[in-house]
Amino acid sequence: MLIKLKSTIYFSHVWLCVGFPMGLWVLLGGPSKWLSEYARVTDMEMSQESILGKSIILLYLIFSFILSFYIHGVLNKSANKLTKVAFRSILTAMLLTSVYIFSFYPQWLISYAGGVSEKIETISFDGNSNQLSFVYGPYPNEEMIKTLKDKGYDGIISLLHEYVVPAEPNLIKQEAEFGKKYGIEIINMPMLPWISGNKQTIENVKDFIETKKGVYYVHCYFGRDRVNIFKSIVNKYGKQDELKTVEKVDKSSWVWERGDYFKLEAGVYMTPYPTDDEFIKYVLGGYFKTVISTLNDKEENNIEWIAKETEIFSIYPVKYIHYPLDGSINQKGLDQFKELINTNKKPILIHDFLTKSPLSKFIINNYDVEY
Repeated sequence: MLIKLKSTIYFSHVWLCVGFPMGLWVLLGGPSKWLSEYARVTDMEMSQESILGKSIILLYLIFSFILSFYIHGVLNKSANKLTKVAFRSILTAMLLTSVYIFSFYPQWLISYAGGVSEKIETISFDGNSNQLSFVYGPYPNEEMIKTLKDKGYDGIISLLHEYVVPAEPNLIKQEAEFGKKYGIEIINMPMLPWISGNKQTIENVKDFIETKKGVYYVHCYFGRDRVNIFKSIVNKYGKQDELKTVEKVDKSSWVWERGDYFKLEAGVYMTPYPTDDEFIKYVLGGYFKTVISTLNDKEENNIEWIAKETEIFSIYPVKYIHYPLDGSINQKGLDQFKELINTNKKPILIHDFLTKSPLSKFIINNYDVEY
């Protein structure tokens, strides 16, 4: 009996040491990542993603069990005690290292999993006439939380769950402390990826869409599986704000503070430099794929505006091009500019500071304006 108990303990140790690092790979660079990316691209139904996710977990558990059973058998058959001790020590070191990184250095894993910038995107909704925007990504460190506060975000929605040990209880506590330190609201909507139906969180998200307004950063650990579930809930129950689809609105509905806007051709618009509100309301809502700034960097007044815009687009999935022009542009220069436009993904927003500037007027008057 004692021998069987000892063997079971040794096997459990091997399975833990093998299974935990392998599980990190499954989440980071393996099947879980592939599924999340495929679900995001294909707009997969939440129920289907859940079934596939559970299948991945089941296959992972079966494979790690078989591999651990094999390693355990090899160790039992080995007559060299030093080899057994050395191999078990290596396995233990692998486990402790992976647990330590998972618990205290999430940014390392996030970087390995694909980085932050490609995971962030914005979707906007108009619930009960309130402007509501979500920006998605991975777990934010202290610097990012401070940046979100400085950029005027109204809050952070955390999908981390206290049952995901050992990492997430510690990260939840840490995030709450940073939120209090920098004065930004941390909203907890805990989710368990695939394992749970997350019924209560679904209800919380529905209520949030109906009653809240503002800009919120939504994250899980890596910004993938649980974020995809959150997106699916929002897409299902949220009413998409039609102002983001410019082709479907009247010109009078799309008002800019620094001047009128002009449709130069299908999917190409000339606007003034957006105000902070206009960036959120019009530019970063997921409609525009490319933004081209024509601000002349030789004019001292433009330096601050160029730097501000460069910083904004450094964290948003919109291609930003600074293509400085001035009032001396001629038709040849405009033709070259149009070549640049034609090589980039539409819809495209082009702006000088004002649409009544000499540069803007020349582009508008010589670009076959539709209206």
